[in-house]
Amino acid sequence: MSGTTMAEYEAALKIHLKIKSLDDDDLWEGFDWDETDKILSGEIKPKTLITTYLFGYTRQKPQKGTLIAEEMLSVFPNSKYMNRRRNSELGQVIKFAKKKGFTSLILAHTNNLGNDEIRIINLLNGASASFIFIELVPRIDIPNCAKPPSRRYPRLHVRGFDSPASVGTARMIQSLFPKVPHSRRPSRLRSIAWLEQQRNHVFFRHHRLCSEEVIGGERSSVSTQPQECGPRFTLKLMGVDRVSLDTGNMKLIGAGNFTAKT
Repeated sequence: MSGTTMAEYEAALKIHLKIKSLDDDDLWEGFDWDETDKILSGEIKPKTLITTYLFGYTRQKPQKGTLIAEEMLSVFPNSKYMNRRRNSELGQVIKFAKKKGFTSLILAHTNNLGNDEIRIINLLNGASASFIFIELVPRIDIPNCAKPPSRRYPRLHVRGFDSPASVGTARMIQSLFPKVPHSRRPSRLRSIAWLEQQRNHVFFRHHRLCSEEVIGGERSSVSTQPQECGPRFTLKLMGVDRVSLDTGNMKLIGAGNFTAKT
């Protein structure tokens, strides 16, 4: 992390900060969402760069940053993975991503507590959200996992994000998905991504409709059944920062919304 020493990073790890609730009204206060809202309306198509979070790397715990990044590539359309060099600073990565027209940056890593994490950075307004995976089930571990339809963006269904703070959290994740025109009829040509907030946790599921033959008596018919595409995961919001899009420096937002976790 540009502008942060290793000693400062290790000291911060000793006091783990957590969000009390997604209902903290001041959590996303002060960010300009005008450009992000153009993604949600379909005026701008999102483009996401996914890479690993190298700072604070430790050999004490197995690193799964690359595996997480690969799974996230299957979740977020118009995303691309970049192998990050060991000596690259966050400010350099952000500068490269903005130059190439990316609207968001995702950093994936395993921290030295063994927790898998992603950090989503909005390159339009500098908002940054850090999440821990409570449960990540890769596609390879999902029985009868279906392949999502190619060349069709998933339709995103969002539920349970009702408070001002949770709306901001949903907006961060929604801005990674291109806008899909609404249709009352489900289509086998398009998958469905589910994003739901329950008890301060964000649940993600991904399905497509598959046809299967149903044989009954002398006649057979074809029914359409949902089939999971994966991956399947649950996220816990751990922190909100403001990132300098010039230097990569981060500033913790809303200190009153955080408590020390022993």
